[in-house]
Amino acid sequence: MMETLVGIALFANFVGHQFEPIQDLKNLLRLYNLPWYFSKVFYCSRCIGFWAGWIYTGSFYQGLAASFLSVIFDFIFKEIERRNQQ
Repeated sequence: MMETLVGIALFANFVGHQFEPIQDLKNLLRLYNLPWYFSKVFYCSRCIGFWAGWIYTGSFYQGLAASFLSVIFDFIFKEIERRNQQ
């Protein structure tokens, strides 16, 4: 169960921020030109984690847990990037 949520949260972070081919595809499709309530779903790891978790597991609460883990992973990845730049 927990490994599923961790996998969903990592997937959300990669789709939202990390994986460059997906970022190029999102920019090519100009998803950032959509209204904010649609475009945020494609660029926000919390949103991707929540919706992917809810759809994959079928449980609202597991979607919330995946979203929370996405926030934690996002913080960890940004902190690692910040420390590597110093």
